[in-house]
Amino acid sequence: MGLEAISPVGTSSPVVRVDAAAPAQAGGPGFAAALQRQLEQPRAEIAHVRAEVSALRDGGALRRRPGTSPGTAAGDFLNSTASAPMSPAQVAAFLAGQATGDAADPYGWREMSRQIGDSVIGPGYGALFERQIQQESGFAPDVVTGQRRSSAGAEGIAQLMPQYYPHINRTDPGQSLSAGAQSMQQYLRAWQGDVRKALASYNAGLGRVQSAVASRGAAWEAALPQETRDYLVAIVGSTRPVFSPVPGAGGVTSALLRAGLSGSQPGLAGSLRALGGLSEPAS
Repeated sequence: MGLEAISPVGTSSPVVRVDAAAPAQAGGPGFAAALQRQLEQPRAEIAHVRAEVSALRDGGALRRRPGTSPGTAAGDFLNSTASAPMSPAQVAAFLAGQATGDAADPYGWREMSRQIGDSVIGPGYGALFERQIQQESGFAPDVVTGQRRSSAGAEGIAQLMPQYYPHINRTDPGQSLSAGAQSMQQYLRAWQGDVRKALASYNAGLGRVQSAVASRGAAWEAALPQETRDYLVAIVGSTRPVFSPVPGAGGVTSALLRAGLSGSQPGLAGSLRALGGLSEPAS
């Protein structure tokens, strides 16, 4: 029972008279029934937490706890509206409303991914998050709007699995990107900022990556599916970026991507620097 369910004794909360001649029997059936009722809510909450932990291990993201509302820290990006198929006319109207007239970013989704990456994951990460989303959906309108799904059933611009994001409108670019960024933030925390391991967790699941690291150590990537290894190469090549918060000017928290840059990939390193957020590791 929560504290808010306990009313103070006063004129607005009359005291219920208990007959002293009929004391409650702690071992009787009435007591047992009352105890079971009191335990229902804690048991439900424990089951919910266990489900969240299981989802995180398999690559999902935290879902809003029952009773929380949008705007809270845990449920800021969550919405009770699930994805719903759109008709061709609805898709056309949606895309027309999103159109920017910019050939490089016709619907504004690239800029949105950078902004959400910087806001949710941390300043300086947005450019790398854009590269990740490019690999996930290619910003293709038919994928973003849910007209085309992956072979595994992933949906939307951030390619979210429905069973792990049931309360997200996965075909809404803003909600999908925010949920994907929240997952990446969790994975980066789990791996102390190791971007390769966080990206692999997003693609293959946290549990699989943990098992690979436990069994193969430094050679953990060799234990991953080929799809995940290709995914890492497409986003960060052979670089090994680390994302960590650092003190910024005036005490404002900013973020820094440090990377072990391979001499064989100056093009990738240069392109990441041009996007921002990547620098040579401190010697």
